[in-house]
Amino acid sequence: MLKNIDSFGNVEAEEDAVLDFFVSMSITENIETGNSFLVLGRKGSGKTALFRYFTEGAHATRSTGLNLNGYPWKVHETIKDEGVEDVESYVASWKYLIAVELAKLVIKSANRPQMTEVVEIKKFLTDNYGTDKPTIKNIFSLKKLNLSGDLEPQIFGCKIGKISLQRSDRMRLGHELNALTDKILSHVAKISNAADINALSLHFDELDRGITVLSESRKEMIIGLVLAAKETNKLLRECSLNMKSVIYLRTDIWEQLKFSDKNKISQTNSDTIEWDDDTLLGLMNKRIKVKLGHEHSWNTIDDGRRIKRQPKWKHIIDRSFLRPRDVISFMNLLLEVVKKSDESTVDVFENPHVVDARPKYSQYLKHELDDEIATHWGDWESCLQTLSKLGREYFRADEYQKAYDEVQQGKSPKYDAQASLEELYNFGIIGYEARSGYGGSGWKTKFANPELGWDGNAVRFKVHLGLKEFMKLKEDRS
Repeated sequence: MLKNIDSFGNVEAEEDAVLDFFVSMSITENIETGNSFLVLGRKGSGKTALFRYFTEGAHATRSTGLNLNGYPWKVHETIKDEGVEDVESYVASWKYLIAVELAKLVIKSANRPQMTEVVEIKKFLTDNYGTDKPTIKNIFSLKKLNLSGDLEPQIFGCKIGKISLQRSDRMRLGHELNALTDKILSHVAKISNAADINALSLHFDELDRGITVLSESRKEMIIGLVLAAKETNKLLRECSLNMKSVIYLRTDIWEQLKFSDKNKISQTNSDTIEWDDDTLLGLMNKRIKVKLGHEHSWNTIDDGRRIKRQPKWKHIIDRSFLRPRDVISFMNLLLEVVKKSDESTVDVFENPHVVDARPKYSQYLKHELDDEIATHWGDWESCLQTLSKLGREYFRADEYQKAYDEVQQGKSPKYDAQASLEELYNFGIIGYEARSGYGGSGWKTKFANPELGWDGNAVRFKVHLGLKEFMKLKEDRS
């Protein structure tokens, strides 16, 4: 019975039993065997769940999860190659970090302690870091790197015994780090071929943690990581090694980055996590089976009655941003309603349960938007005040303009009325009515149609259903 289970899982992937609930998608295969190394998705779309799938359980012995939560960005910011353009100034340092992490992973997998290349890499790491297993947070904590043996590269015919990481002249830093990186990766290739090691991967997650404002230096560093992963992945393929670095990044951050290879990477090396009614139902059915038993699914816990001629599942999905965390949150709130009911034996969700869960879910969705928007649009709630002032789910542009001007009277908002509508659309808070060439019309939303841009000529708009209770809106189509 429903009352016998605690929840359908945690909305935060870090706290969830991801491996028990994981549902494979096409993106899983693209990362494992294809050219994809950049995973894009909105907050809550499942990036961290995918990260955990590839770095825990059966994958744990052949992958490393590099969680950048708490990473010393300020320290890394000083390891800048000033001999190249700004957008490429951190490529060399990231390539070095990737090479070190791959070397650690290969040594762990090879189990060949006497091999010359293994001995040299361990000596290099121990001499510089005091251990052959330095953490990612310590990679750039040094003032210099001491080099010896075959890991001592040559530049312009001269061997370099050390690389200074804290020097004032940084014109040659990139050349020196790249030369060292090539040496390390050459050792990685030799060890891998000798020990028949294959299918190793590094996974970078939480690049967005702690960001309040995406500064130019942070943009350059994220671009540097993407380009470094692209270059090292290509080099490893050329060495016939099935190894790669994979980066998990929020879509809104990716959209703010500008560099020459961006479109090429977007087209050939990236995958965006996208969900629809059916895939989200598959995800939920997996959780239901784990919690209630293999014979159960959504159909066995739904009483089958419709809400205003709409199936319950569709009713729930329409109040989400097509993200797993939204659906899990709604289902947990449904469960909470059932547990608080007076009925001693409730084994299906009924229409009143769904209706009772909506107000609390609407608050959840608003708080989710707070986390996502407030850091770079401080006065965004004035737009919610405007929509609440209108009081209706459907509204026109001229009505919004008038209400917005009244709410903003005497203030200096970041956006004018038209620009604020566009931002509300970009975050999925509103959709616009689009006319088709056949005389019909439909509602367009950014989260359901990521490739669809803003229509500045749109006249009619609709507030996302998930916010209806929070803003106390009426369904008035007139």
